[in-house]
Amino acid sequence: MARSTIVNTESSNWIGPLLWFLILITTLFVLSLLAGCGEVETTTAPPLVTEADIAPSPTPLPSTIPPTEMPTSTPEPAYQQPSVAEVLASLEGLPVDEFFRESYRQLRLRGADILYANGYGDAFGVVLSDQFDDLSLTYREDTQLLEREVLDLLYSYDREELSSDQQISYDALAWYLETHLRGHAYADYEILVNPVWGLQNLPVEFLLEFPLENNKDAEMYIARLASLNLWADQVIERLEANETAGALPPKYVIDDTIAALDALLAVPGAERQEVYINFRSKLDQIDELSADDREVLLAAASAAVEEGFIAGFQALKNKMEQLSTTAVEDPNQWQLPGGEDYYAYLIQYHTGTALSADEVYDLALEEVARLQQELRDAAIAVGYPADISIAEINQRISEDYPMITGNELLEKYEQILAAVKQASEDYFDLRTSADVVIEPIREGPPAYYMNPLPGSSDPGVMPANLGLNPMLVRYNEFVLVHHETIPGHHTQIALAQELDLPHYQRYYSVNPFMQDYDFLAYAEGWAFYSELLAWEMGLYEGEALANLGRIRLNLFRTVRAVVDTGIHAKGWTLDDAADYLEEMTGMPQSRQMLTRYLVNPGYTASYTIGKLTLLDLRQRAREELGELFDIKEFHNMVLGNGVLPISVLESVVEDWIAATLSEQG
Repeated sequence: MARSTIVNTESSNWIGPLLWFLILITTLFVLSLLAGCGEVETTTAPPLVTEADIAPSPTPLPSTIPPTEMPTSTPEPAYQQPSVAEVLASLEGLPVDEFFRESYRQLRLRGADILYANGYGDAFGVVLSDQFDDLSLTYREDTQLLEREVLDLLYSYDREELSSDQQISYDALAWYLETHLRGHAYADYEILVNPVWGLQNLPVEFLLEFPLENNKDAEMYIARLASLNLWADQVIERLEANETAGALPPKYVIDDTIAALDALLAVPGAERQEVYINFRSKLDQIDELSADDREVLLAAASAAVEEGFIAGFQALKNKMEQLSTTAVEDPNQWQLPGGEDYYAYLIQYHTGTALSADEVYDLALEEVARLQQELRDAAIAVGYPADISIAEINQRISEDYPMITGNELLEKYEQILAAVKQASEDYFDLRTSADVVIEPIREGPPAYYMNPLPGSSDPGVMPANLGLNPMLVRYNEFVLVHHETIPGHHTQIALAQELDLPHYQRYYSVNPFMQDYDFLAYAEGWAFYSELLAWEMGLYEGEALANLGRIRLNLFRTVRAVVDTGIHAKGWTLDDAADYLEEMTGMPQSRQMLTRYLVNPGYTASYTIGKLTLLDLRQRAREELGELFDIKEFHNMVLGNGVLPISVLESVVEDWIAATLSEQG
């Protein structure tokens, strides 16, 4: 949990996500899918913010553990999150730069757990509670109220009186708030509990990665275990809201989720649950605990698992079983709740643009056709027959470009990274001061990215699974390194953290469990664009088969945007989607892959639209500036303002083009 990662949603099917996100997290997406980023971790979490830093430390454990039996510690008052009224009062009259920073910080602190998991605890002033983030409808309504009121406060600043940099920040925050406000109408349509990116995975993964360094940490762990019956009640309340809105997924999605819960609950006895075994193991590493204190804590943890953890997940399973009796049987008949308006909103939210679903569908179809021709041309260039099918290309690549593992694979990664570090000097003059390294891991997706802990001297890291990983068939070494490190995620994310900008432009954080993916098209679009940029930089020279693999993977991710819009806007059945995917990519699709498109509408479109927008902006700049065009300056404009909605980025680049032309008279 020490630092955030971009979960590789593709390679891990997703992580749940993330999810390798939180599983490996030490982080969330956070961002990814076959082409995804390596959106999550394996380091020590950042220390909790102390009372001197922000506020009183977490509350003592609830009555599950009798106070007289607790190890000796001094009880402290529980941290109370400020009310909406208190937050608004604190924002009144702030200078605009402080308002940008503090308003967003207060909004994000309403989901503090994921900030902590992403390694942004110190940056945002997180004080962890002894319960998981509140998911109740009442809390959600308060958050929505705060978003509305913060937007009104933002509007009270005269944009025209701000500097150009402040206007960019103003526009980015306005996009964030206005988009969230439009989403309020569809809050009950989100399919939060599902077998792919299900909310039910969050508390387990959080606890497994939560560090225990002292008695207080142990008490918080136990308190969170004990609170899971309350947490489950809140999730059930959200499910009932889904049911009332008519927003239940197909029966098979619910039944697959039930099967996952069954597996969790099938473990006999509280002390055989992974969350208890994990607690016991970490407790052994705390030297300050006496044997008696340790036994008391273990007994308390066992009771908390039984009364909170198991009871909560059993209640959640019971609710899912009830919903299964009313859900639609045939997923081919499933229609997105909320209809066209909801999906239109999701497309704009995920892509950061004003594009319609039809426009995304048409753009993706056009790009698929272009990539198919590029793939055939590249296949012919390596000596394959002109009439070769995509399925045959896949087979030939597997035969002619054998996978390597272990030290040989690590050496290949390091060679690629060394080459791109040197080549990047000719394409970027605005670069992060943080190094990036490759670290072997024993399990997980082929690779992903972990950004440096903000404010530290740590390098960015690409954890790489060097084993014989069947998921690696869909990738090649070049694509992974360039997408996850340079010129991809590391170049963009690590640099953004170092810029003097508001938090929303510096720290890229996603929460797949709650389907929060603000600015996703920017982060994933950049990484997707970077794969092509690496080829343009000459880094595939002498690696024709690797380039063929790059195009093939590019095609797969673009096909997903067609499938997404096909299912949710064009009336496709899941069989239609599976047939199209196999025809276009030569690869059969699993039910889990198809479920991903079903339960998270609009998500996969972000990669393609982000990349295509960057390429379009670059081409427009080349055409309008002619000899004045400088690739370094273009990249300065794209990266130098931090993380932005794509629509705001378009304005930034357009203004740069106009200013450059104006300077030349």
